[in-house]
Amino acid sequence: MTDAPPLSRQTLYDRVWARPLATAARELGLSASGLGKICDRLLIPYPPRGHWAKVRAGRADPPPPLPPGPPGAEEAIIISADRAPSRRRRTRYSPEARREQLIDAAAELIAAEGLPAATMKAVARKVGVSEAQAHNYFHRRGDLLLALARRELHAMETHRRAELSRGHDRYTRVTLSTVTYLREAAQRGVLIQMLTQSAEVREGLKAERQVRRRWDTRRVAADLEQQYGLPPDLAYGSTAVLTALTRRAGRLLAAGKLSLESVERLTLAMVTAGNRALARAYRPPPGEEAT
Repeated sequence: MTDAPPLSRQTLYDRVWARPLATAARELGLSASGLGKICDRLLIPYPPRGHWAKVRAGRADPPPPLPPGPPGAEEAIIISADRAPSRRRRTRYSPEARREQLIDAAAELIAAEGLPAATMKAVARKVGVSEAQAHNYFHRRGDLLLALARRELHAMETHRRAELSRGHDRYTRVTLSTVTYLREAAQRGVLIQMLTQSAEVREGLKAERQVRRRWDTRRVAADLEQQYGLPPDLAYGSTAVLTALTRRAGRLLAAGKLSLESVERLTLAMVTAGNRALARAYRPPPGEEAT
């Protein structure tokens, strides 16, 4: 049996909506399931089960429009009885790599068009898989958005901690931590703010963010207690206040209400002044300083 003439996506779309899938497949030397898989791969919608009975009864819905194809779909589709030549060469991705592709695509869509643009269908199309395949990695859109938010927050925190480790004294660490957080907020904060417009994302992050913030606050407060002799309640309270100030500055920065230069200058001045005032008020007498 010779190969069928090359087809375009539009031609194949017209075929599957002009006759039952089994008939169209038989004309091409394929099984109905085989043709369905080709359509799925090329993002070509085809009639659902029961469509032709509705056509006969005059109650069928009109065909959906043909969406843009995945990368490489502009080339001619060659369907062969031997199967091998009929398929474009595809790269096989690990589940982890495919998940990252989908998360990257969601980030790009949100950055370009806003949160509503990142539907599962649009994300799948951008990656070049079917919507059904995308749901194999993220059951719901909310799961995808939550994975993206967690990735961005994790990247921010990882970078901040890496910079923090370079500091050899408290003031240097405070400066590095504050500046790094603000610069990360300038880079990633807009996307994170857009993601947290989703109630699902906010709820999904709520518990873990509270745990992380409490841990960070207690760690810094313990440092204040040890280094300057602050009472535990004051150490914790002052740390919480200065941290909240920095986070608020990051939100203003992400919202575009202040420039990075202005936010850095103002926030560092307030955080540094607050730390120095506490140090002066509670510095242990000579000979009793903590080592």
